[in-house]
Amino acid sequence: TSLYNGDSGTILEEGKDSSGAIWYKMVVNNVTGWAHSNYIQVTTTVVGNDGDFEAYLTAQQFPDSYKPALRALHAKYPNWVFQAQHTNLTWDAVIAGEYVLGKSLVHAGAPTSWKSTQTGAYNWTTSQWVELDTGGWVAASKEIIQYFMDPRNFLGESAVFQFLRQSYNANEYNAAGLAQVKAGLKTMVANTYLAGNCDNRPYVDVIMEVAAAKGVSPYVLASMMIQEIGVDGISGSISGKVPGYEGYYNYFNVNAYASGGLTAVQKGLLFAKGSGSLGRPWNTRYKSIAGGAENYAIGFIKKGQDTMYLKKFNVQGSYPYTNQYMTNVQGAYSEGLHMAKAYDAKAREGALTFRIPVFKNMPASPATQPTGNGNPNYMLKSLGVQGYNLTPTFSLYETSYSLIVGNGVSSVKVNASAYASTTSITGTGTHNLNVGTNTIKVVTKAQNGSQRTYTISIVRQAGSTTPSQPSQGTATPSISMPSYKLNTNGTVTGIKEFPITVSNFKAKLSATNGSIKITTSNGAVKSSSSNIGTGDQIKLYYSNGNIYQIFNVIIYGDTNGDGKVNAQDLLAIQKNNIRVSALSGFFATAADVNKDGKVNARDLLAVQKNNIRVETIQQ
Repeated sequence: TSLYNGDSGTILEEGKDSSGAIWYKMVVNNVTGWAHSNYIQVTTTVVGNDGDFEAYLTAQQFPDSYKPALRALHAKYPNWVFQAQHTNLTWDAVIAGEYVLGKSLVHAGAPTSWKSTQTGAYNWTTSQWVELDTGGWVAASKEIIQYFMDPRNFLGESAVFQFLRQSYNANEYNAAGLAQVKAGLKTMVANTYLAGNCDNRPYVDVIMEVAAAKGVSPYVLASMMIQEIGVDGISGSISGKVPGYEGYYNYFNVNAYASGGLTAVQKGLLFAKGSGSLGRPWNTRYKSIAGGAENYAIGFIKKGQDTMYLKKFNVQGSYPYTNQYMTNVQGAYSEGLHMAKAYDAKAREGALTFRIPVFKNMPASPATQPTGNGNPNYMLKSLGVQGYNLTPTFSLYETSYSLIVGNGVSSVKVNASAYASTTSITGTGTHNLNVGTNTIKVVTKAQNGSQRTYTISIVRQAGSTTPSQPSQGTATPSISMPSYKLNTNGTVTGIKEFPITVSNFKAKLSATNGSIKITTSNGAVKSSSSNIGTGDQIKLYYSNGNIYQIFNVIIYGDTNGDGKVNAQDLLAIQKNNIRVSALSGFFATAADVNKDGKVNARDLLAVQKNNIRVETIQQ
């Protein structure tokens, strides 16, 4: 449709294109679309009575779970404007996108429930978290990320300031407006290092000047400088005295992260010492503040990340979860509180605009803050069955194991030990075995209540002493399979000509004083045209039909039992190695194609080479 001079409508959302130009999503004449800001004259309608405000919330499409807190804010600050930022991202996708190692950190002194145990974040063998940034910063847990990402947790009158628009609005800053902003800035920085002087000028004057020049709210600059440097301002980043970097400053800790043997402070000062963009080298305090502000304006404000929340959690655009200014999971919340201090009662009477993200499929209630503080370590150091070797060999992340014993073994003893003394273990000790498959579960429980279950599947073979065996004098059957390997643990390997049908496979077997059937692991007889695969069973029967012995087929590389080695098996090993879906039992044994007792990248490579005909898996 078209817009004509004088048409009016309601702005629902604001966005920016790749060039940085502002566009408005509008409803005009019952049609919704986007219009370039050059053609739109914006006026703010102050929502007065509750009926108008309810209609406004509905027009903005705020979920019901947002509304109680917004109603409370509106009642106290009727001129405030709340814009719903509909991200079109699902809640689960957002959390998965942010719960990536290194994206969000907490201090090592935080409660253990705030800290992640994902791969690379925690050392299970020492019960220690891995430091990911200088000063004791470790990976944040999924639960604490959910808490700080849920906007509904921060709709109080101070916390909501993390959603305040950050750009410098010159139209609001006439002489009286500037005086009010400056007064608010003084209130904000009181009792911090920014209350003092920057060389021979008050920090407040420098911040006001830089804010106007770079297009960033002075309150935003001040809150960032307090968040990055600290309240007292004693960080080496702005001391000018770090050896090798004397006379250089980095107020916003731009590019400050530990790398290449340098601390985060040294790395940031190395950037400040450089030349070229952003007015570098930053060899004066003013140049550092101006350059850091310019860096933020270019890298974030002009890309639409114009709230504290979006600076920390980028949930917009074609590449969400990237270009995020800070790793501190509390960063947006903390900086928002600093900014809130700048707005006294008089300043809060204005039409402040808050841009609040909304996600699809959000939980009915806001995410709760985790509070537990116990040791999360539930990992076993060892697990075994006395007198036997498990398949696969015990390893840190594997939870499923298997074992085949003879008919004469009526019980086994399970042993286990944990890395942490605070871990409790159940399921160990002596277990009686029935003929067939026996499942034993060993459960560990960490101090914080987290549990992990290890499963051992023990097959006790049938034999002449079982009740189903014939009376004395019946001849004992035997099986011959010269083309294959019949192993002492009751498995059959060495099947090289796969895929091979049941009929062709049986043709290479022979039984004396008995008969043979081929079944699945569940006992179903396989058709003659189906393939032999990992997990299938070769059953040897007495001449009268009673079972005598069971053998289990293993084809190395065939991890799903279809009798083939292809891309599906490659994917199964990949999922196993990244802890998405663990292989167990004979399928885990089949994945150990190099037979070193582990399923890892070497096995993955062997299957890849097999599939592209570079090397053949040795059966």
